[in-house]
Amino acid sequence: MVIRKPILILLLAVLLAGCSRDDFRFQNDSDEAAAQTESIIRKDKRIKSAAVVLYEEKLLAGIRVETFSRYKKKKIASELKKKLEEQYPDMEVTVSADSKILYETNKLIDEGNKDKLGKEIDRLTSLLKEET
Repeated sequence: MVIRKPILILLLAVLLAGCSRDDFRFQNDSDEAAAQTESIIRKDKRIKSAAVVLYEEKLLAGIRVETFSRYKKKKIASELKKKLEEQYPDMEVTVSADSKILYETNKLIDEGNKDKLGKEIDRLTSLLKEET
């Protein structure tokens, strides 16, 4: 009986921690302000998580959509791309709802290697153009 309370509290804490929604990551290595990008992405309730990298004249965004929106993820990605292109007309904007792009973009943010960032963004955009 004494051990049940701590186990119940621990289980409840783990359950609540798993429900946290804030999984948005942004890295800005350009001259542009990233606040507009962050507000556009956070306001869209269909987006569950995102990783965005701004580097020189390039913007790369990997997104994960909510469960019930997954059938429209290409449409959501294209709508977000249009909004970001309107906000940043002088930048090359790439938005993808592909899990691989989200994973790789998160990896770029974690590494923080600014020397290879341009090459890696080009590699990821070329991966998007490939048909598998």
